[in-house]
Amino acid sequence: MNMKRKFFLSAKAYLFLAPFLIFFILVIAYPVVLGGYLSFFGQRGARMWYVGGGNYLSVLTDPNFWSGFDIPIFLLLVQVPLMLFISIFIALLYEQIKHSQVYRLIFYLPYAIPGIIAGIVWSYIFSKSMSPFIPLLSFFGIHNVNFLNPSTLIWILLIIILWEWTGYTALIIYSTLLSIPREYAEAAKIDGANNMQIAFYIKIPLLMNTVLILFIFNAIGALQVFNEPWMLGALVTLPPNYTPAMYIYNEAFYYGDFTYAITMGLVLAGVIFAISFFFLRTASKQLQIHE
Repeated sequence: MNMKRKFFLSAKAYLFLAPFLIFFILVIAYPVVLGGYLSFFGQRGARMWYVGGGNYLSVLTDPNFWSGFDIPIFLLLVQVPLMLFISIFIALLYEQIKHSQVYRLIFYLPYAIPGIIAGIVWSYIFSKSMSPFIPLLSFFGIHNVNFLNPSTLIWILLIIILWEWTGYTALIIYSTLLSIPREYAEAAKIDGANNMQIAFYIKIPLLMNTVLILFIFNAIGALQVFNEPWMLGALVTLPPNYTPAMYIYNEAFYYGDFTYAITMGLVLAGVIFAISFFFLRTASKQLQIHE
């Protein structure tokens, strides 16, 4: 009877998991396995032939692929830490101000806006002919300003991505702050600590696990950046390998070399895994030392 009950409970659990498992297998697992298989083939149109590890060797020696990492690495080293710093500051402010739910909604809205709509809005803001900043700059005698050009685009991307993700990240950090027992802050206040000291010496250290996870997830997003430069590409001429994801897309859908694009995607996934594993391992050791 006990075995039957265990079997029934297991079957019931798998029945509830079935929709997710089916979706995961069909949409994620199967395409990855099929992509791994196709990466061992060359392609010209409908004709395919076996090349073994030739595609991987080509990717590893392709300067166009590796030069596209300049933008993702910049976002990883600048945008992600800056966003986490601002998000922690905003989350701490949520605790101190009245009606914080209104501000949480306002800061969260950019994340809720579809990426295509956000791209259209920012394209309008930085347009050379329609930007709302043009009349203001003209008032100060500044004319013919070109906001979007290859030299300034990286900073425009920084602004857009910060606008999109900071409010969402701050909300996640604020949720973690709410889980910190109030007794810690109350005990520190009894000992004479002010709000700034409580934030730096109690709350922020307790946020480190959450910040680590957010850093890794945002690092993965930075290395895969595609939507923002792709949408702005309608206003400024960008090289096809501006980011690795754009190079993969162009190789597949403009040049029709799908198997090479698949191989680049798998190599990119390997790079992301290696970087994420490095940061996770390093940060975990640091957290263990502090504990």
